[in-house]
Amino acid sequence: MDIMTANRLQQLRKENGYSQEVLAEKLGISRQSISKWERAESSPEIDNLMALSKIYGLTIDELLDVSGDKVIVKNTGKKERDFKGKMKSLLSKANDFGIYPEAAKKLLIFPFPIIVAFLYVALSMAFKIWHPLWIIFMTIPIYYRFAIACKANNKKVFALLMPVPEMVVTVYLLLSVAIGAWGYASLLFLIIPLFYWAVLVSKNKKE
Repeated sequence: MDIMTANRLQQLRKENGYSQEVLAEKLGISRQSISKWERAESSPEIDNLMALSKIYGLTIDELLDVSGDKVIVKNTGKKERDFKGKMKSLLSKANDFGIYPEAAKKLLIFPFPIIVAFLYVALSMAFKIWHPLWIIFMTIPIYYRFAIACKANNKKVFALLMPVPEMVVTVYLLLSVAIGAWGYASLLFLIIPLFYWAVLVSKNKKE
């Protein structure tokens, strides 16, 4: 990373009122990583650039645009051109970035809701079981929450986006309708806060 971009990242952090420690916590990385970026000793990976752009409310292009900065440095020639070329290459892949980008793309294209609706009508007409077959529609939000989770930039975000509430509700409805255990089955809802608590207190090792 060149010094101009490093200064840009430091300037944005200070303008938004974040210390290195607070910003590092938001990104799930170490304070030393922030410090290295701002000293031009290392460059943030594309997932961290995407996270910074969300925190500051900027596009990645705006995040790296140093044309309006007051800091003036001499053109570093080949090194600067190489850096810009690398950034353009990473930005061209930004829309597909995620833990499982190809899986997310395929899942989002697949006409899952249409198939669910067709199955519901076909099975209901064939077997006269309109109720409780309607529970099959709960698979639609589960499906799309999982697809979106695949586009997360780290494992903790992936876990937080998983369709746990929807799955718990679906299992609750199935058990309650099947065996009438509406009261006891409601204990399943304890899974939801416990899951999010476990994810949030877990350490994110990605830097």
